[in-house]
Amino acid sequence: MGGKSSYVRQVALITLLSQIGSFVPASSCSLTLLDGIYTRIGAYDSIMTSQSTFQVELSETSSILKSATSRSLVILDELGRGTSTHDGVAIAGAVLDWVVRETKCLCLFITHYQSLASVAKGFEGEELRNVHMKFSAVEKEGEGAGEEEITFLYEVGDGVAHRSYGLNVARLANVPQAVLDKAALKSHELEMEVKQKKMVSLSRLMNDVLAMKGGSDLQELVVGMEEL
Repeated sequence: MGGKSSYVRQVALITLLSQIGSFVPASSCSLTLLDGIYTRIGAYDSIMTSQSTFQVELSETSSILKSATSRSLVILDELGRGTSTHDGVAIAGAVLDWVVRETKCLCLFITHYQSLASVAKGFEGEELRNVHMKFSAVEKEGEGAGEEEITFLYEVGDGVAHRSYGLNVARLANVPQAVLDKAALKSHELEMEVKQKKMVSLSRLMNDVLAMKGGSDLQELVVGMEEL
């Protein structure tokens, strides 16, 4: 809803236009020559080949990893969403790390897995950078007070979007209010559950630090407090 997929499609099309010497719809454009544009966008299964949505994702991703070079443009949109959260995050994170460290090509990687934002901390320079689609949130007054009115700005900004506005999009789609209320309650419960687990983990780290088990525990505690 924020325009992520439209943005990366635009980049691919502009790149293709520039490669063939065509008009580019931009005020300015600076691009290197590329040997290929590889994309993994959309979600669908393949009945003819008996492949699930997730298997199609991985098959296309595998082909990209084998074909792309350091002179390629790679676009991966929501990799890992076709399976469980843990496996999805693990596969998406491993693919992202491989593309940046091994392939070393131009890459746009879209994800809703906020934990993947920490992958950028493993790189010292500008090899990997987090950006997000900008939005503004204004709390409503009067009827509907307490709710936020979201305006998507369709601009790219630096850093990570620290929360999702899926419920607001559901409201724009006219999902029944009773369903939205139930979803909001469940979302709050899950959020509190995650925070509680983080607090338990941090308390254990604190005990280790106080017991003087090592400086690495202190560094891990600082990182954990920042994420919380």
